[in-house]
Amino acid sequence: MTYIHEGEALQNAARMSKLGVHGLADAMEVPRSTLYYNFKKDRLDDELKEKAAEMLGVDVERLFSGVYNPGSNKISGDALRRLKAFGDGSIPEGIPVVPIMAQAGYSKHYLEPTFTSELEQMHLPNLPYRGDRYRAFEVSGDSMEPTLKEGFLIVCEKVEPDFWKSTAQYYVYVVVTEDRIMVKRLFRKDDKTYVCISDNEEFYPQFILPMKEIKELWLVKRKIDWDMPPPKKFEITV
Repeated sequence: MTYIHEGEALQNAARMSKLGVHGLADAMEVPRSTLYYNFKKDRLDDELKEKAAEMLGVDVERLFSGVYNPGSNKISGDALRRLKAFGDGSIPEGIPVVPIMAQAGYSKHYLEPTFTSELEQMHLPNLPYRGDRYRAFEVSGDSMEPTLKEGFLIVCEKVEPDFWKSTAQYYVYVVVTEDRIMVKRLFRKDDKTYVCISDNEEFYPQFILPMKEIKELWLVKRKIDWDMPPPKKFEITV
């Protein structure tokens, strides 16, 4: 019989769920520190196991059967991807959301599957955006106003490095470098250089960005505007 580290199995299932680790803690109404403490335990209390399984929408027996802990204490990035692709359907695949607070960490850890798996997942009905090919980023700052305001979410499609030399001119992109994430219109000056353009040019002048400094490039496909305009007055004619 395979020995299962129950704390690690719960951690892996939480990472893969739409709730994520933090969302699971909130749903269970326990401090996040309590969950992280239990992730280190070989055996978990039955009450905690049942409550966690209920919040994750997974049968207790399946949760701790080994499917979320295949052969080792730490689930690998490949295992995460396999479980997402060939799981039992209880873990819907959405779009990872990178909020402002997580963007500094994203610049450092974007290649780590376990980091991205812990990001909150967003599901957009009737739109073909899901999986690792897409990301949603929260807009920070006012450099792209009036097109994009701080707090807007933008849904983006990944641009592979092979296509960086043929990107569409003046389109809006999310650019990930070693130390920051920025949203800019890009103009290809040559095969090695972009000009970064802000819509709010009065306060944010253009600047040069060598392609070699880019870690990831995402084409903005949609924006999600949380603001509602103020009431508009009409002349009553009836």
